[in-house]
Amino acid sequence: MKTLTARQQAVLDFIAEFLEAHAYPPTIREIADRFEISVKGAYDHVKALEKKGKLRLGENRSRALEIVKDERHDRSVVEVPLLGVVAAGKPIFAEENFSGRIPIPADMVRSATCFALTVRGDSMRDAGIFHGDIAVIEERQVAENGEIVVAMIDDAVTLKRFFRENNRVKLVAENPAYSPIYTQDVKILGRLKGLIRKY
Repeated sequence: MKTLTARQQAVLDFIAEFLEAHAYPPTIREIADRFEISVKGAYDHVKALEKKGKLRLGENRSRALEIVKDERHDRSVVEVPLLGVVAAGKPIFAEENFSGRIPIPADMVRSATCFALTVRGDSMRDAGIFHGDIAVIEERQVAENGEIVVAMIDDAVTLKRFFRENNRVKLVAENPAYSPIYTQDVKILGRLKGLIRKY
């Protein structure tokens, strides 16, 4: 995509600020007034921004400018590593498990360090977590009772609800077909922050 001139960037920034303040875009005349240029000059800048893929123009309407979102530069979206089916015996963050990066809403992550896992199976279905969902996980080594966590037991990774008992940990499925897992040797890799589901 072609880079913008300084004036084109200024026009684009003005349109974005106007949209945020008013919930509708400025007219070409308002852009012209803001930059003290002719209406034709403002229109030429808007057309250049459209050509560069930054704006969409509606036909025959005075307030029909739409900013085209670019997820790669959209601050409301962040990318986290997507880990595929994690192989037993390999560390979860091993290069072999890395399936790429996935864009997710920034407010789901906030300042946390996160990764994503593709859910396999139906053990958490009663918590609304289904096969094929992408679970967004906050990296952390501790968990509170009742939190849904990604835990490693004997090199296998599982998504379960966490409970600490006297001298052991209980990992509970959200599906009565699965028995709880009791263990004294568990490594917490993170806790569930959110889900992404594709229909």
